[in-house]
Amino acid sequence: MGSDKPRTFPELVDALDPEERARLERRESFDDPAVGDDSLTKVAVFEDRHGSGEWRVEYNDDDGGCYVTVFAGPEADRRAREYFAALKTPQLRTIRAVMVPPTTGNATGRS
Repeated sequence: MGSDKPRTFPELVDALDPEERARLERRESFDDPAVGDDSLTKVAVFEDRHGSGEWRVEYNDDDGGCYVTVFAGPEADRRAREYFAALKTPQLRTIRAVMVPPTTGNATGRS
């Protein structure tokens, strides 16, 4: 029977499948300076699970939302990394707020 206490992060990492650990070690991340909350600053690029060949760029907002961009097909790795690199520069920025103004219409935007 296992211990009642939760495992530490290093214990969880040690318990990972070696392939999953290698996938996570290939991940890159940076701290988005536009975000005030230190727990939400990470923007990461990494290979998707299950050997699909897809790559993801992800970040979170302070409302519990997760922004995910998935790259698939030829050169998915290169395209995901280029997008990730652009997010680090003034070329692009992360969007962490609703950009569409609220309406009084229904969900289709029609009144």
